[in-house]
Amino acid sequence: MLICKENENELIVQILAYLDETHLKESEYIKNELAWLETLEKVTLHYPEIRDSWERDRTLDRILASNTLHLPPRVMNLHNYLVTKLHIFSTLFAILKDISAFGIPIRASMLTITSFFTMEKVYSSCLRDNFISKEVKNLLADELVFLWDNGLNIKKACFFGHLEQLWVARDKTPPTYGTMDGNSEVIRLSMEMPREWDDFLKEQGDNKETINALLEFVFGLSYEDIIRERERLSRAKMQSVNEAELKKVFGATEFAYTSIKRVDPSRFYDFFIERYEKTLFRRRILMEEASEAPKRTIEEIYLEYLASKV
Repeated sequence: MLICKENENELIVQILAYLDETHLKESEYIKNELAWLETLEKVTLHYPEIRDSWERDRTLDRILASNTLHLPPRVMNLHNYLVTKLHIFSTLFAILKDISAFGIPIRASMLTITSFFTMEKVYSSCLRDNFISKEVKNLLADELVFLWDNGLNIKKACFFGHLEQLWVARDKTPPTYGTMDGNSEVIRLSMEMPREWDDFLKEQGDNKETINALLEFVFGLSYEDIIRERERLSRAKMQSVNEAELKKVFGATEFAYTSIKRVDPSRFYDFFIERYEKTLFRRRILMEEASEAPKRTIEEIYLEYLASKV
């Protein structure tokens, strides 16, 4: 299949054998959905690879117009394929999440699909950034086309592994909050990351935008929420706060970002979109102000860094 890796196909065979014995109705439903997924695969492969007709400047301008009508048909069908696959795996996860031999690899596959869509948005946002050099944009444009042409064979994509590791590391290291300085969260996250991440942090130094974008990422809170809680701790002369206390204090006041739920890996995509839209708002409203609130996500900053080193 286009997207299902060999180990996923083996997993599905094992799952269907199990469901045939325990959940016959659900097994028939999944088989029908997999047949539809195979049809979507054939439709997607019907279209030529985008690179075959790739004229970087003209094609990219149309793609970045944010208009669905401008997306190549191969991309639209790939999206349909991936969303369908995600729904199938979500159904399987709901049934089998308590069986670790099934639940753990199913969830990993769901997170990879989510990473594809998140990666696509990170690329697109960087390509719209007027402050990124033409050379870096050309590289990112070529990588985006590679991403579209190869579906979830994106382990070959130049930067995908780095960003996927960042999301997987965040998934493994939920925040403890504590003193709200973020030191323990960043340390635990960095322990899961490759050498390039350490080089990135060293080069960024005390760059406020990077620091505050990273704090939003590790805490799952907006910069404004973080400042508000730090001020409350200072007024109350409290040394630290845990998650339960934090939610109790905020009470009916909503956080800027909804919480990441481990039972739903697709929340990572939502988490990026919420942070990205917040940065867009700040760029439009706060650009002339001295606010230290980040105007880019940590993913955009990290991707620009990686591309600039190639």
